[in-house]
Amino acid sequence: MISLTRSIPIQILIIEALFRRLSPNHRMLPKLREEYNKRKKGLAGENKIDYYLEFLPPNQFHIFHGLRLICDNRPFQIDTLLISRKFILLIEVKNISGKLYFDEVYKQLIWTNDDGDEQVIQDPLEQVKRQSRQFVKWIGSHHNIPIEHLVVIGNPRTYIDPKSGPVYRNHILHAHALEEKVQEISSNYQTDLLSHKAFKQLTTQILNSHNPLAIDPQKTYQYSSSDIIKGIQCPKCEKFEMKRVQQKWACPHCKAASRNAHKQAILDYLLLIKPSITNRECRDFLKISSASTAHHLLMSMGLSFTGSNKSRKYFIGKDKVVD
Repeated sequence: MISLTRSIPIQILIIEALFRRLSPNHRMLPKLREEYNKRKKGLAGENKIDYYLEFLPPNQFHIFHGLRLICDNRPFQIDTLLISRKFILLIEVKNISGKLYFDEVYKQLIWTNDDGDEQVIQDPLEQVKRQSRQFVKWIGSHHNIPIEHLVVIGNPRTYIDPKSGPVYRNHILHAHALEEKVQEISSNYQTDLLSHKAFKQLTTQILNSHNPLAIDPQKTYQYSSSDIIKGIQCPKCEKFEMKRVQQKWACPHCKAASRNAHKQAILDYLLLIKPSITNRECRDFLKISSASTAHHLLMSMGLSFTGSNKSRKYFIGKDKVVD
């Protein structure tokens, strides 16, 4: 059972919005492309393991994707967490290509990329072990349940050097071997250590404690509000000059028309400028003059809001998903 679905990381959504609304010669674009490619690759690896998790018995596990918890005022994130009444499993996902050698003596990963260049990078097994320790502390001693951990390599063409130490051979695997590995771990635990009630309470506690990452996009990606191009972007020619004509958006350049082009613009504002928007700010950003039109557009998106009349602010509620 999927208790927390995997969502697109907020950093990817912000960078995609920046690609749309920064000028083509903005100084930050090269760094943004580099980070974007890295994050998209990581997300692709995480999505690959989801396919294999679908083969697990749905009544045995609660699955949490992209879980972020706080322990001792320090956040930690788990790519995928599986909870059963017998054991808990933390999974760290890496989508690395090339050749991987795990050095058990110095706790390091020696990575040879597709071009043959060799470098030392952080050991993902040490990373997931640290997450396990944080989770043990977070869950508390009143839950006496074994906690296992794995590192899953999302790229099926990645070569894992069999000369890596035995600890690594037992805890690092390709995504296609995940289902069998989980079943192997399950066979080691025959007794339910959590009652049905305790199991339900724990999964509810974890879900309620999920603390999604909140970042200051302008500080993180070094741009200002004045760098952001205003207006409605044409979905066809990508110019920011669409006009409101008879309840539709019309492009004067390519003659394309859209009823929903404002939705991406308003989401871009919420991602890039600030997490709330007023009617006046909406009119300024969309380049429209009618307050009633702006009210209609904002309400049509199903946004949450506080206040009334001119003081009303619209925002994406916690139960909403940006897509």
